[in-house]
Amino acid sequence: MDDCRSTVWITDQEAKDLGIKGSEFPCRILDLKTLVYEILRTGAPEDIVVLPFIRNFDEVVRHIRDRDISGPIIIYTNSDIMQMNLLDYASQGIIFLDSSRFTRLMVIGFITFLQKRQEFTTLKPLHKALPTAAATSTHDTKEIRDLFRNLLHRRAKLLLTCQFKDDLPTLSVTCEIIKMVGEIETKLVLDNFNPEEFVALYNQLGRGTPISGFITLNTDTLGFVMKVASSRMGKITTYLPEVVYEQKRKFFRVEPDPKDPVTLYIQPDGHSTKAIPVRDVSEGGVGMVSSFQHLEKDARYPIVLVLPKNQLLMGNATIMFKDETRPEGITYGMELSFHPTDLLHLQYYVYKRQAGILASIRNLSI
Repeated sequence: MDDCRSTVWITDQEAKDLGIKGSEFPCRILDLKTLVYEILRTGAPEDIVVLPFIRNFDEVVRHIRDRDISGPIIIYTNSDIMQMNLLDYASQGIIFLDSSRFTRLMVIGFITFLQKRQEFTTLKPLHKALPTAAATSTHDTKEIRDLFRNLLHRRAKLLLTCQFKDDLPTLSVTCEIIKMVGEIETKLVLDNFNPEEFVALYNQLGRGTPISGFITLNTDTLGFVMKVASSRMGKITTYLPEVVYEQKRKFFRVEPDPKDPVTLYIQPDGHSTKAIPVRDVSEGGVGMVSSFQHLEKDARYPIVLVLPKNQLLMGNATIMFKDETRPEGITYGMELSFHPTDLLHLQYYVYKRQAGILASIRNLSI
C-alpha cells in the first residue's frame, strides 16, 4: 500500500462479537478461510491481523510472518490462556485479548490505537534519506530537505506534539506533508490532521508555539522541531527544521491528569522503595523528576506502576536517561518492561488519556 496506511484484517465472527461495522478504521472483514488466503496474497507489511483462538493458530501466524507481514497479530479469546508462554509470543508481536477481561469498547479502542500507531511508525524504505544509525543527526540543509521531500512523496504520517500553554497537557496529532513551498522548498505545508480540530485549537490557544515531531524510518526514529510560519484554512505551514536528530521515544506520550496521577514505585539497591509521580508516560516508558539521586543510568530496577483507580502494573524499568542539571530535580527517562497483559492495560490508559486531553483542550477553547 503506497500510502503506508495499515489495514486491520478481522474475521466476520470477531467483528460481529465486537460490533465492528468496518467504518471505525481501514479494515477487511472476511470469514476465516478467506481472510487467511487474502492476507497471504495481498497483505502489506504494516497490516494488523485479528484471529480467533483456534487449535492451529500458531501455524497460521507462522505463514503470516513468512509473508513478511510484521504488524501486530491479535488472538481474540474467550477464556484464560495463561498456561501458554505469552512472553515468547509477545516478542513476536502477538497479543492475546481475553474477552472475559476486556470490554468490547476497550478492545476496539486498542485496535484503533494500534492502527493509528502503525500509520506513523511504518514507512517503506526511502530512495534518499538520512544515513543510517551512526549519522542520524544532521544540520545539513540539503539532507534535511531531501528527507522531507521523500516523506512527502511517500505520504508518510508524521507524529507531532505541541503544548499550547504551560498549564495545558501536551497534545499529540498525526498529519501528512502535502507540499513543500518557498524558493528552494524552505517550508512544509501540513494537512490531514488527526484529530481534525488541531489547527483550530492551535490558532486559539497556541499560536506561535513551535511544534515537535518524530517519524520512524525502518529501525531509526528521527526527531525535529519546526517553527510555524502560518496556520489557516485547516493547514499549518512550517519552516524546515534546522536539525534532525536521533529520537529515543517511539510511542505516543501523554501527561497524566494532575487530579488522577500516575505513580511509579521503584526499589533501588540498598534503599527503601521510592514513590515518584510520573511526569509523562507512554507504552514504552515514563519520564519523571525526583530529588532522589541514586538511580543509575543503564541500571534495571523492579517497579510497580500505579495507574488511576489503583490499577497496579508490576514489571521492571531500565534507566535510559538521567539529567542532573535542572534546578527542580533530577530528570529520569525509563524504559518499561511488563507482562503482555499488563502492557495492554498501559496501552489502553495512554489511548484513553489522549482522548481526555483532547476533550479538555477542546472544552477550554469553547
